[in-house]
Amino acid sequence: MNLHDWELAGNWHEVEPRSDAPDFLVEQKGRLYGLNSEFLELNDFGPVGPVDCPIAYDSERQRAFRYVCAADYRGRDFSQLRSYDLQSGDVAVLLDMPLNRWALWLLEWIGGTTADDTTGRLFGLMATDRPVDDRIVIEHQLFLLQAGVSVIKQRPLCRDAYRPLDFSRKRRELLFSGAEGIYLVGFKGERKATLKAEACPSGHGGSFKPDGQALAAIGGDGIYIWDLESNTCKQLTARGRFPVWSTDGLGIWYRESSSDLFYYDLNSHKSTQVLGVKNVRSPELWYARPPWQSQCGRYLSATFTAKRLKGVSRKANASGDVERVYSHHHALCILDLKTQSFWSKEGFTNHFRWMD
Repeated sequence: MNLHDWELAGNWHEVEPRSDAPDFLVEQKGRLYGLNSEFLELNDFGPVGPVDCPIAYDSERQRAFRYVCAADYRGRDFSQLRSYDLQSGDVAVLLDMPLNRWALWLLEWIGGTTADDTTGRLFGLMATDRPVDDRIVIEHQLFLLQAGVSVIKQRPLCRDAYRPLDFSRKRRELLFSGAEGIYLVGFKGERKATLKAEACPSGHGGSFKPDGQALAAIGGDGIYIWDLESNTCKQLTARGRFPVWSTDGLGIWYRESSSDLFYYDLNSHKSTQVLGVKNVRSPELWYARPPWQSQCGRYLSATFTAKRLKGVSRKANASGDVERVYSHHHALCILDLKTQSFWSKEGFTNHFRWMD
């Protein structure tokens, strides 16, 4: 997308890709890549398969982790957790799993508790399909895999916890979307609090406050703040999904659609569209992803999609109704929050992880 495609707030401006931001990992077109901030390829780690699993990163050993399976029926069936050496480009199998088991939606690297402890553990969500009578039942469990150990530890998950929204290392707690609302879940898989469905948003995205305070941002039918101690909820915006708390704790980044990026200032209580795609008459959320902020707090990445009317066609039925045909144009943007500048590259990004 070109400059004329963007709506910019205040002093924001577009620049040529720069090399001063951290390198990052992306999943694009079903493959895992290491790129620098100028979008130049550092590593092509190969296909990852169709299962939706984020990328974990160990900054101490410069390694990444992801679940990988066969991409289609023509490939050899396998189900694996893999590690990726970002210096050498080597790929190793951490764990071979049965074909009825896979890791999805949650994968985090938890570093050692002391400065000289570099072992760490891989933490995530495991799904297993089990035949029960004439049905297939899918069970979800939390798992831990310690570096250098081939035995996985599984922990039961509270009933009806469906999709993980965020994980706090400081609090050792998770946010889950569940059948009854939003759940606060302990590290052992136990439900600690529930924000009832009738009193909360739909659970499209969530984020713990980064300093460990008992507050979480929840998205769906607007952006809300959930006080985890009093179990009360306050609405901040009328619309919004995929909230991500800024690293300084002073604001919340979020999306209203696949074509915009908003920032809510917690001091002024004002929301600003920082970046958006012009002339999107039919905004949609199918391609929306949460923004990703670097650990240093200076850089932010976000995906954008422009939905454009391509033409019209007649349906192949007796009525011959006219059907609108749309095209989708995707871009990955890197934002420098200090200089209020951004640069972009065309193409859709499913998962992203800063390497800082």
